[in-house]
Amino acid sequence: MWKRVVILIGLSCAFSVQALTNLELMNNLSSRLNELPEGRGTLIKSFTNHTQSFIYDQALAVIAFTKDNDQPKARKLLSAMKNLQMSDGSLYFSYYLDGTSPYPQEGDKRIAGAMAWVALAATHYQNKFKSREFLSFNYQLLSYLRSQIVPLKINGVEENALVFAPTDVKITPFMENDIVALEHNLDAYSAFFHFNRVNKTTKWNVEIKSLKKFIISMWDADKNHFWSGAAISTSSINKSELYLDTQTWSLLALDEESLKEIQPKKALQVNCEEFLVKHEGVNGFHDSKPMKYPNRHEFVWSEGTLGQVLAMKSQNVTCNEKTSQDFLVEVRKMKKEDGGIGYATSSTKKDFTTSSSVAGTAWLYFASNDFNPFQVEGVN
Repeated sequence: MWKRVVILIGLSCAFSVQALTNLELMNNLSSRLNELPEGRGTLIKSFTNHTQSFIYDQALAVIAFTKDNDQPKARKLLSAMKNLQMSDGSLYFSYYLDGTSPYPQEGDKRIAGAMAWVALAATHYQNKFKSREFLSFNYQLLSYLRSQIVPLKINGVEENALVFAPTDVKITPFMENDIVALEHNLDAYSAFFHFNRVNKTTKWNVEIKSLKKFIISMWDADKNHFWSGAAISTSSINKSELYLDTQTWSLLALDEESLKEIQPKKALQVNCEEFLVKHEGVNGFHDSKPMKYPNRHEFVWSEGTLGQVLAMKSQNVTCNEKTSQDFLVEVRKMKKEDGGIGYATSSTKKDFTTSSSVAGTAWLYFASNDFNPFQVEGVN
């Protein structure tokens, strides 16, 4: 009898710890919400040291609140996106918290992958709450993404893939309108695929098939990893650098049948060999590395590490004898005073701040609950 009581108490404590963790993470996301004027929805503050809401973070928050069964907050976030949607169905990459945007003044920055995440988030919402409120918004967004799928050749084979952005963004060193990024095509594949499943339609079957074919074309069977994308004008695969999340997100986004065409456990081993670091007392993974010269940036990226956690769980693998749960514990060390998770340990790399972030916080919520945001739950 006493043994049974002890076991029950232990289970209760474990549940309480998990519930407290979820509550703390969701409270942090809630504290970042900013109401738009005239009841036009809410935008979430992406970083504590920043004054913008990036639509990718907006999407992560929608998915997190949906998973947490908080329909009012998820609805307001999607309402903002609906009210900011342009006539062609697209969205800018980010917005100030009053709903204005640095774009197009700073360039036509409409990034395909970020928009695909918003579409996927709308499908999560529709499925969970059985609501068609944002169905037209989502359809318009996917229709815009469909217009950005372009033909190219990979290894002499005709492919169709989603272009990075419709025009070049002058402040970056590369031509966005000449690049197809694997990451963005994974995002779009999931968005089209789950829209079809939830709405029981074949509307986007051609796009789903094309995107999956391109994704698989980025797999290098000799090196056992995915390359990050290709240039449209030259049909050349980018083999100058390797990325953490092109491996993990591929494993999280693709269906089981597609995974049979690659070696997912070997891709995760590549991540383990190439990206695992210990920095500022945290064991985790950094984002990318050049192929031809030593890496100058080693830091722990919370979002990327948590994607690795979910991918490791899905494939039941370890990394240097550390389990996915070990890395989950490591990321919790990156907790900030506001209860959110820092985006990265300190780095001189421009896009990686130590500030409390929506991405780190939302992905910790996902990983703590064994929830893969690329997959919509409970669809028959």
